[in-house]
Amino acid sequence: MHGFVIRGSRGTLPTCGADFLRYGGDTTCFSLETEEGLLVIDTGTGLRHVTQELADRADLPPITVLLTHLHMDHLIGLPSFTPLYSSHAQIRFMADPNREGSWKNALRAFMRKPYWPIGLNEADANLEFDSLPEAEPSMTIYGVTVTWCAIPHPQQCVAYRLESPECSVVIATDVEFTPGAIPDDFVAFCRGARHLIFDAHFTPAEIAHYKGWGHSTWEVGVELAKAADIARLVLTHHSPKRRDAEVDAVVETARASFPAVDGAYTNMVLD
Repeated sequence: MHGFVIRGSRGTLPTCGADFLRYGGDTTCFSLETEEGLLVIDTGTGLRHVTQELADRADLPPITVLLTHLHMDHLIGLPSFTPLYSSHAQIRFMADPNREGSWKNALRAFMRKPYWPIGLNEADANLEFDSLPEAEPSMTIYGVTVTWCAIPHPQQCVAYRLESPECSVVIATDVEFTPGAIPDDFVAFCRGARHLIFDAHFTPAEIAHYKGWGHSTWEVGVELAKAADIARLVLTHHSPKRRDAEVDAVVETARASFPAVDGAYTNMVLD
């Protein structure tokens, strides 16, 4: 499991069917494992792939779960995460404290009876709930430098940047920027990353009908990739309606402006 892996690339809802096989139907989840531990970013249904890989291990690594925000498509895989039910597991949850209300209470409310037979507080694992440090938006986790930045999305969201000798990636899923109006500080946050994983839920033709929904387009992703000297742009948060052939078309259109573009798919490894 070592390396950075995209576990789920859909937004809003999981999907399935013959037209969705190549990019996959699981919702947002990413993982990065080092010799020191396992980082998980968001716990959409893509988390099940992490669960399956951990099932074959005699010993579990320490796990830190970083949450971009608390919308359901980014949490829905959590109740089925089997390390929660192991007394040998050590799991730390982290999220942005600068939100309305307590993210810790919201997470506990998401996983409790009657919505799930076992509440998060009843899990067997050794759980910790730590807010991201406010004084300095940077920390080292399992040998990986993690920084974060607030981005515009309903009920607040953060982007993460992960840096290690093997990994340089920005995760900017669920963000609404418009062409020509990407903030300079966010360009600086992304600058020089090898990979930019960016929200392309809508096409430029669709976006006018969805202002305020908190999502962007391939067009904005390309503009950001060029401005920030990104080596590779990976489009994610595909609409659950977007069939494989339609995602292909989005990627090909984006490549006309920025050749190093790919569409995120289940278990895609970024080197």
